[in-house]
Amino acid sequence: MASIADRLKALGVSVGTTSLPTSQRVKPTPIQDVVDGETWQTDFGEAFVVDRTYALDYQHGQGPLRFPPGLDKVAAWARDARLAGIEPGGFLFLDTETTGLASGSGTFAFLVGAGRFEEGGFRQVQFFLRDPAEEPAMLAALESFAAPCDALVTFNGKSFDIPLLTARYLTNAAPAPFSDMPHLDLLHLARRLWRERLPSRTLGDLERDILGIERGSEDIPGYLIPQMYMDYLHTEDARPMAGIFYHNEVDVLSMASLLEHMALMLEAPLDGGAGHHAELYAIGRLFADLGFADEAIEVFRSTMAQELPADTQYQLVENLACLHRRRGEYEQALELWEAAASDGHVYAHVEIAKYYEHKVGEYGRALEYTRTALKIVKKKQTPRFERLHWEPLLEHRQQRLERRLENRAD
Repeated sequence: MASIADRLKALGVSVGTTSLPTSQRVKPTPIQDVVDGETWQTDFGEAFVVDRTYALDYQHGQGPLRFPPGLDKVAAWARDARLAGIEPGGFLFLDTETTGLASGSGTFAFLVGAGRFEEGGFRQVQFFLRDPAEEPAMLAALESFAAPCDALVTFNGKSFDIPLLTARYLTNAAPAPFSDMPHLDLLHLARRLWRERLPSRTLGDLERDILGIERGSEDIPGYLIPQMYMDYLHTEDARPMAGIFYHNEVDVLSMASLLEHMALMLEAPLDGGAGHHAELYAIGRLFADLGFADEAIEVFRSTMAQELPADTQYQLVENLACLHRRRGEYEQALELWEAAASDGHVYAHVEIAKYYEHKVGEYGRALEYTRTALKIVKKKQTPRFERLHWEPLLEHRQQRLERRLENRAD
């Protein structure tokens, strides 16, 4: 009796594995064949690095790479006066590419881009893990490059890059070199400056919309990078790493350009540092929060001269009047409140009522503005949340003022 194998052969079916196609293994391509790198010798072995310097006239976006002439306002925003006194070469610009976005022990940085200003230009060194076993050597090489620096500049580094690197140093039984450095995280300042102008403040958005930087086609989207590195470890084909090196390179360069742009905006907002009304308004608010009242008033006044959306104009007048009130400049504040009151803004009526009640003692005038505000609030077109907020407050103020007038009459 024929076996099953014989029957299958008679039907033309191949039996066994000899006829199966062999898998085509990708030919290993070492990283040194992909990027122009070298090895640095450390106490823990070799670290692979790409070391390049950009000349002082190197164009990145709308201008050359330069360190800003002053960081006084940036330091005030960061609440760290040390930043204003550090020389340009003392700032370390740092960005990482990692195996994931989680902060657990299984996540590590396989590429670290670090840059600093030197006499000949902007020097950038990228530290790459050809194999995870080289991590101690890579961390040691990074520490040696960072040794002359006194401050950090990152983009979202406070939340991600620096905690991750600190954890990796501790995992390798080494002290973290960045723990005591003043740290300027540009993401948080970017949110203050462009929250009203841009719907998103990622570094890529700021490059395109603020700095005028267009990335090349070789750039790799950030979300693809972790898996691409894991594929590299599996295949030993480093060719896809070229795009990741480019992505990291541009990130570091853009942070240097962004710091200069931000510093110029804050140091000279009315001399071309800021042009868009949303930027000027944001700077004015920032100055007011930091206690730079004179500068804030100057910026607000200049912004009012521009053609503004109604909501921005309303908020601007409110902020400017509040600054004058804090400084005891009630004449200037009253002028702004009266203009806003004529446009039907309830808050302006309330502020004028407060002024006449508490500063001048003219209860009758205060009551007039309170009653007018109540009429506005009770109109049908007034949003419900505004009515719920203002109506009880105004009714309470009206009753108090009426009692005061009655007592005065007695």
